[in-house]
Amino acid sequence: MRHLVEACGEADRTIALDLQRLAAIKRQRAEIAAAYFCENAARWDHIRSLYVDEREVEAALDEIIAAAQPHDLLDIGTGTGRMLEILGPYVGRALGIDQSREMLALARVNLERAGLANGTVRLGDMYQLPLPDAAFDAIVIHQVLHYAERPADAIAEAARVLRSEGILIVVDFAPHTLEFLREEQAHRRLGFADREVADWCRAAGLDPAPARHLAGDPLTVVIWTAYRRDPAGQAQIRRRSTGRRVARSEEVLLG
Repeated sequence: MRHLVEACGEADRTIALDLQRLAAIKRQRAEIAAAYFCENAARWDHIRSLYVDEREVEAALDEIIAAAQPHDLLDIGTGTGRMLEILGPYVGRALGIDQSREMLALARVNLERAGLANGTVRLGDMYQLPLPDAAFDAIVIHQVLHYAERPADAIAEAARVLRSEGILIVVDFAPHTLEFLREEQAHRRLGFADREVADWCRAAGLDPAPARHLAGDPLTVVIWTAYRRDPAGQAQIRRRSTGRRVARSEEVLLG
């Protein structure tokens, strides 16, 4: 669209009117975002005070994505688009999916403010993503699963759109007993055990890695990662490993 605007020039009356309307929409979105954050800031601050500093979580995610070097990234349940803001600079394309139009409006404002040209958001259901199979190198599900009725199904759907050798990153709470989160914040689950998440990943055809625990008081944030392994690549690794073992055996026999 930017190329079309540049080609036609802002002197075109239709384009000039469209740009005026676009500016009005952006102002409206910014006003809605400011009102929403003002209304909910106290609630978010209270929840965040119960666990480790979010900057520590984001730093850990930066480290994981930087090591994985994905070309593109999908953020399921993107909310305000925060994961796109911090991880988008590492990839060529970043997409956020959310089923809340209000949250998507906030995310668009935040991405524009951050100047993230490669980041976009769209409406979608985490149980039925509007995406083809094997579409992304990295997928993030950040503080979403505790709202899910069927967390195992959400992981299975994420695995469907993950490419071979891609990485799934799930961030959520370890098991806890803060029942008020069910009543006041609509949490469906009071955290997840490592084995539980690992089993869901294996059932979805992924290979789970050791979890990373970031202890807070009283909530502990856990980062689970899992990979879509390429069978051919694994076969090559096994062959190389077997070859090295044979070579070492020959060295022992030959003295």
